[in-house]
Amino acid sequence: MAKEMQNEFLGAEATLKANSMTKTYVDTEKWEKIFTDEETGERWLMDFPYPEAHGGGPPRLRKIPQGTE
Repeated sequence: MAKEMQNEFLGAEATLKANSMTKTYVDTEKWEKIFTDEETGERWLMDFPYPEAHGGGPPRLRKIPQGTE
């Protein structure tokens, strides 16, 4: 049985995953970054989904579905 790939990471896991990829875009107004996994070509979005928390809370990293911008 094939292992299901994880499509979202939160907190320290998000940071570790992002550190293994190339940062390709930064939006300083929305506090978003896009990373590209050079091995797979997958693109990932890092954001901070908890605006009520100090600094936006822990980072969240989500895979961007292919065919979306």
